[in-house]
Amino acid sequence: MGRVISVVLMVLILSGFSLAKSKKYQLIENDYYNSLKVPYAKERYKAVMVDDGIPAPKIQKDIVDFAIGFLGINYIFGGETSRGMDCSAFVQKVYAMAGIQLPRTARYQAEYGLFVSRENLQPGDLLFFQTYAKFPSHVGIYIGEGKMIHASSGSKRIIISDIDKDFYLRHFLFAKRLFLYDPEILTKNKESVKDNEQN
Repeated sequence: MGRVISVVLMVLILSGFSLAKSKKYQLIENDYYNSLKVPYAKERYKAVMVDDGIPAPKIQKDIVDFAIGFLGINYIFGGETSRGMDCSAFVQKVYAMAGIQLPRTARYQAEYGLFVSRENLQPGDLLFFQTYAKFPSHVGIYIGEGKMIHASSGSKRIIISDIDKDFYLRHFLFAKRLFLYDPEILTKNKESVKDNEQN
């Protein structure tokens, strides 16, 4: 059905985690998606695209691996470097390492992706919490087995936490999954579907 997507891993450069050019992945808005006129069709496409023959990338595992590499870095509100960073800077940097650009703050990161239930969480999903503000003000990355990795203001560093702890249960808002696919594979899949329909 196609090759597994290869993500080009880039080396961390200096303390600012600067990245050389990495392959860009699209967040779902592609030509086919944009050609759909009915909102329901767009939502259905997003929900079932994994089952429609489009190879799921190993990017979810890569994201978890990248995130683990940040363990122990200090928490600094507003921080964006290896000297210290906050929760959304951490998430932004992890996804940037995989070639995906996300907004800087949890509030705006929460606008991406599809809602998923706690029961259906997969590694790489983003978990959003309401802490010091009415909007999503804390974000973590689910890594499996009921745990997330995040920059914790309470622990003053990037740690792994149990999402079933009382604090996180009380402040949990929702989880989001970003469907990330190589645009070339999306195009090839779309063309093969057309060819099959014509034959």
